[in-house]
Amino acid sequence: MALHSLPPKVTVASTVGAGDSLLAGMVHGLIGGHEPQKILRTATAIAAMAVTQIGFGITDSAQLKRLEGGVTVRSLTEQ
Repeated sequence: MALHSLPPKVTVASTVGAGDSLLAGMVHGLIGGHEPQKILRTATAIAAMAVTQIGFGITDSAQLKRLEGGVTVRSLTEQ
């Protein structure tokens, strides 16, 4: 299964750590046994949150949930 995610629009403070945050979110979801779409949606939201701040960490779980709601995940079909 191939998936694509489109993050929500955010104000970028720094791109440092965005990829690391995405990977951490994916590993967390895989360990937790979540569905692939949920894993990608949450990981993308974590990466989006990461770029809005200088430094690291999920400082506001409500904000993370809002960002998750703004992530679009779609399946890519192979041709």
